[in-house]
Amino acid sequence: MDMQQSLERLGLAEKESAVYLALLQLGQAPVQTIAKRAKIVRPTTYVVLESLIKKGLVRKGLIGKKTVFISSPPEDLEGIIRRRERQAREQRDNLQKLLPELRAIYALSEERPSIRLFEGKEGLKNLQREFIEVSNEPVLGLEADDMIETLFPPESDEYEEDVRGVRVKSGIYSRNIYTSSKGRYRKKEDDIKALRESRYIPPEKLPITASFTVHGPLLSIVSFRKKIIGVLIEHQDIADSFKSVFEAAWEAAAKYNP
Repeated sequence: MDMQQSLERLGLAEKESAVYLALLQLGQAPVQTIAKRAKIVRPTTYVVLESLIKKGLVRKGLIGKKTVFISSPPEDLEGIIRRRERQAREQRDNLQKLLPELRAIYALSEERPSIRLFEGKEGLKNLQREFIEVSNEPVLGLEADDMIETLFPPESDEYEEDVRGVRVKSGIYSRNIYTSSKGRYRKKEDDIKALRESRYIPPEKLPITASFTVHGPLLSIVSFRKKIIGVLIEHQDIADSFKSVFEAAWEAAAKYNP
């Protein structure tokens, strides 16, 4: 890859790269000299130089009465990267603000459910990020903690930080029913820290081997047996039906959580 192509990958247009390289070699020069070195016609070179001035890579000067253009040091190219990073952050922020409304429009426009499949730990993390972004209402879930711990050992904290932590960082509350061979082990202070209210049901009373979670119009089903397989279903009727099932299970769990 030559120098001009490398500059283009940084964000300069083809002619901007040619003109900037020519001026960098010349140091300072009038437009006709720059145009000749860059092999671009003079009127186009004027336009390109003005664009490079706006980007902070070129400035104007005078030698006697003659206008010359002066190249900025190569270190100033970093300004292009900073601007692109700033624009990317602004675009990301704007997208996050738009997502709830866009998802609501999408959900209304589709009668059939949208179904997406996620695999592996990275897939689960992507599922969780997409799952949390859809709404600010509480998350309702059923979890088989023994199954989760087969792939996310409790001493690693990976599940708490990279999966459940996405919800906590977003400030979204959760009501959670869990089964575990350890019995009713979750502490109230841990629930407060995790922005949740937990209720335990013995595994023999709720023999599930997957986790089910609902948030807004989304239902997430994740299996942790041998490998992680996650399914994200987007359909308001399905989500509402699961919410009803959850509320019934929540009420039934009260007797195991005095």
